[in-house]
Amino acid sequence: MHSGTIPGTELKNVTTPVNTGAPTPMHKKVLFVIDTLQTGGAEQSLFANAIRFKTMQPVVCHLYAGDLLKQKFTAYNVPVYSVGLKKKYGFTEAYKQLKAIVQKEQPDIIVAYLTRSEIIARLVGRFSHIPVIGTFVSELYSDTYNTALSAKAKMAVSFFKWANKTTARFCKGFVANSEEVKRSNAKALGIALNKIEVINRGRDSNLFRFHVPQAASGKPLRFLNVGRLVPVKGQRDLIQAFAAFLPACPDAELHIAGEGPARESLTALIDELGLQHNVELLGSQDIPRIINGYDCFVFPSHSEGFSGAVVEAMFAGLPVLASDIAVNKEVITHLETGYFFEKGSVESIKQALLWYKDNVAVANTFAVKANEHARQHFELDKIAGKLENYLLNLIIVKN
Repeated sequence: MHSGTIPGTELKNVTTPVNTGAPTPMHKKVLFVIDTLQTGGAEQSLFANAIRFKTMQPVVCHLYAGDLLKQKFTAYNVPVYSVGLKKKYGFTEAYKQLKAIVQKEQPDIIVAYLTRSEIIARLVGRFSHIPVIGTFVSELYSDTYNTALSAKAKMAVSFFKWANKTTARFCKGFVANSEEVKRSNAKALGIALNKIEVINRGRDSNLFRFHVPQAASGKPLRFLNVGRLVPVKGQRDLIQAFAAFLPACPDAELHIAGEGPARESLTALIDELGLQHNVELLGSQDIPRIINGYDCFVFPSHSEGFSGAVVEAMFAGLPVLASDIAVNKEVITHLETGYFFEKGSVESIKQALLWYKDNVAVANTFAVKANEHARQHFELDKIAGKLENYLLNLIIVKN
C-alpha cells in the first residue's frame, strides 16, 4: 500500500494498492462512489458485482469512515480510495476530495450509492463532464419505510429528498434493484420511468447447498428468519404469530438471524410470551453455513428494496412463507414458488405457519420450482454482467 498526493490537492487518507490493475487502452473505467465500505447490503452488492466485471476496470471510493470490506476489494486488485471523513456530512470537503480523485483517475462513468455520496458524485460529475449513474436500493421515501423514524430523522429525510430531487437531473441514468423501488423513487423524485433500469441484486448460488428439507416423524419443525432487527422487518409480528401457532405444533422452533436496535424489545417480547425455549435471536450469522439446518423460511418484512434473503432461501431449497409486499411478488409466486401472507397481520402469518405444517410435501415442491426460478433470474454472474453491459452502453451513447 502507498499514499499519493495529486499536485495542488491533498488527498487525505487515500490509499490504493500497489497493483492497481490499471486498464488497457481498450478498457473503460468506472468509479464507484459510496458512503463507507462497511458490511451493509449496498456495500456487499458493490463488491460482488465489481469483482465480476470482465471488460471494465472498477475503481472504488468511499467518502466516509468505515472500511471493513476494503481488503476484499484490494485482494481482487480493485483500487480503493479511502477518503474516510469522520463528519456526518462534510459535503464541501467530500466534494474537494472526490473531485481530485476524479481528476486523477479520469473515469468514463461514475456510479454512486446512498444519498450522501450520490449528491456529491452528481455535482462532481456535472462539473467534470462525466456521466453519473444513481442507484435506488430501497423505498426510502415511502410511508412504510419511514414509520418508525423519529421526528428529527424524518426532517433529515425530507431535506435529503429535496436535495436528491434537485440533483437527480444531473444523472445520465439510474439503477433500481426492483420494479417496486423503481416505481416508488420515480414518483417521489419526479424521474421518468424510462430513465431507470431495474437490475436485481444477485446471489452466488455456489455458496449454498441445494437441499429440500425432508419431513420426518417426530422431528420438530424449524423455521428461520433472516433480517436486521428493526421494526420494518416485521419480526414482532412473526414472534406473536409463532406464539399463536405453537399450540398446534408445541415443539416447533423459530430462529431469527440478524442484529439491530430492536434486539432488546424483541427479547422482552419473547420473555413476555414465554417463548424462551422455542424462539431464539441468533445475532449475525453465516447464512450459507446454517440455512440447511431449517425446514422453512419465513419473511414478514413490511418493506424491502430487494428480497435477497428470500433468494438465498430459494438457492438453499427452503420453502418460503413471505409477506405479500410488491417486492416479494417480484421474486416468488403465491402457491407456485412460495406462499404469501398479509403484511403486518399476525393472524395471517399464523395461518401461513399452519398451512406449512399441514402441507410440507406441497411446500417442498414449491421449493424445487423456486430454486429453478432463482437460478434463471438471480444468479450473481448474470446480474453483474447485466450491470456492466448497462454501463458500457451508457458510455457509448454519452455523446
